[in-house]
Amino acid sequence: MDDNLRIALIGAGRIAELGHLPGFAQADADVVALCSTDERNLTQLAGQYQVERCYSDWRQMLNEGGFDAVSICTPPALHCEMAVTSMQHGFPALVEKPMALSVDECDRMIEAAERAGVLLMIAHNQRFSRRHAVAKAVLDSGQLGAVRRVHAAFTHGGPENWSPNQTWYFKKELAGHGAFLDLGYHKIDLLRWFTQQEIAEITLYAATFEKPTLAEDTAVAALRFGSGALGTLQISWASRPGVEDLVSVGCERGMLHVPSEGSLPVRVQEQLATGAVLESTHLDHGGALDPAGWLGMAAAFVEAVRCGTPSPVPGEEGRATLATVLQALETVA
Repeated sequence: MDDNLRIALIGAGRIAELGHLPGFAQADADVVALCSTDERNLTQLAGQYQVERCYSDWRQMLNEGGFDAVSICTPPALHCEMAVTSMQHGFPALVEKPMALSVDECDRMIEAAERAGVLLMIAHNQRFSRRHAVAKAVLDSGQLGAVRRVHAAFTHGGPENWSPNQTWYFKKELAGHGAFLDLGYHKIDLLRWFTQQEIAEITLYAATFEKPTLAEDTAVAALRFGSGALGTLQISWASRPGVEDLVSVGCERGMLHVPSEGSLPVRVQEQLATGAVLESTHLDHGGALDPAGWLGMAAAFVEAVRCGTPSPVPGEEGRATLATVLQALETVA
């Protein structure tokens, strides 16, 4: 495929605006069609990114075609139907997280990709954050030995601060659950990726302190990996000030710390056989340019579709992460 990849994007909300549209532009892919029921956002983003074809009906857009792949940036309840239909039309699909609202929906999406012979990628953007890539390289090197304990946190003041007009986050029929499905999904996936292990046991404590939802706006989880390593996870839509987005990993021979701020280095403390502690920092200077990993995620999708290589984050990964999140939510009294 010599020409720029042509993308059709369903959804014109905040993640499309800040993640997918700039990501595709940087990856030299052309968004040629944009669909949204929000006319104001649709007009604004189409003008900003020079998208000539605008739709309010995603089925009509798929039927008319004229593009090479589809990116789905809608509320989770809509992911399965849109992704399955896109792939049945022969289009590779990039689907925002969470992958879906049930494991059965994940299986339908995976089966649709296999039947159509097209790529399905789940938008686990934190895997593409440069600071997380640096941290994973350290862990994979074996420098610190086996993982024994982990702690992660992802907290902020709520989705209304991120996207004031997108009230679907508080509607069960569209969002499915609350903060743990929204933010906890990110960290469950990241910990699975860091440790290369599945989470064997997880217990969740949840509360709703202030948000207009029957779902949780704050949650704390205790977990055990298949190896026996232990972990804790703190998630909140009701946290101040600012954003907390961090991971600490305790291993046989030391600690690894991933800070919230993308411009700060990953810090490693290694205890040597002599008892001395060797401290080092690892900084990818491009990390501050893409702290959330959205640009890298879009680039990975474009490259995989163009080159016909395997999905950077296949549907099976989204399924495994969602299954763990749902397992945790089932433990809430």
